[in-house]
Amino acid sequence: MMKTLTRIGTRVDTWGGEARMHRFKSGWPATASPGVGFHRTAKVQYRYREAGAGPTIVFTADPPMTLETYDELIATFARAFRVVVVELPAMGFSATSRDFCFEFRETNDDLAKFLRAVCGERSIFAFSCVAGLAALDIAGRMPELASHLCLIQAGGVEAFALWKAARDPKGVLGRPVLGQVVMRRLAPKRMPAWYALSVGRKEKVDDFCACAARSFEHGATWSLASAYQCYMAERDDPPTPLQPMLSLWGRADKSHPPQNVHALKALRHDVACVTFDDLGHTPELEDPRRVFEAIEAFVSVHQ
Repeated sequence: MMKTLTRIGTRVDTWGGEARMHRFKSGWPATASPGVGFHRTAKVQYRYREAGAGPTIVFTADPPMTLETYDELIATFARAFRVVVVELPAMGFSATSRDFCFEFRETNDDLAKFLRAVCGERSIFAFSCVAGLAALDIAGRMPELASHLCLIQAGGVEAFALWKAARDPKGVLGRPVLGQVVMRRLAPKRMPAWYALSVGRKEKVDDFCACAARSFEHGATWSLASAYQCYMAERDDPPTPLQPMLSLWGRADKSHPPQNVHALKALRHDVACVTFDDLGHTPELEDPRRVFEAIEAFVSVHQ
């Protein structure tokens, strides 16, 4: 019964996906930012931005952020890298087919298809938050795709179990159908409170809120309930990758419990750690220059 309800719930987030794919590719999301591209797999039409030349570094947009928030980051990193920023399945304007299920391995395998086709082998994975689990899984199972892991506010499965419990203490988002309906109705209202909790540089909050509100007006999605119920229900640890690994952490992020700080150290003793005391959940957007300097230094040492 629960499995059936979960499937019905995910359909709330994926229904009409083919129509959204067409609308996004021909409408505002295609022209709202420079360098926008779309890549279609069997289940997902990924929206991404690309700029610069050099080693490829891949960032995952952390919803409710969409690509429009990444101008400064792209300009900063494009000085030394080919930068790709991608919106995850059913987040932002990366629409999915109706049979997409949000499962851990399904999502990661599909994202790997995008990485292989658009980014190529030996990219630097600069994934953030829950997408860090995808980075660990993909880099472990398909090591040719990643040269380095420079993960932001990331940890292993146990760390995200703690994060999930803290962010949904009443279990509303974890309830099939109800979670999706509540999230769809309340996402624009939830957004300012999320930024106030998670962003360290408070002067950035108004711009982040305005950008997200504009994206919602044009049909952006934030399928957090489906991710809670399916993707983050995974309990098996992904394989531990062998690539050089850097943990970037904004200590002013109040959305993570203290025990999650640099939780990647629990996976490997040799993880390098950089902490930004004044930055929050999205240090790469709050101060791209400092994050650029940390990643560039790490990559240059681990050639």
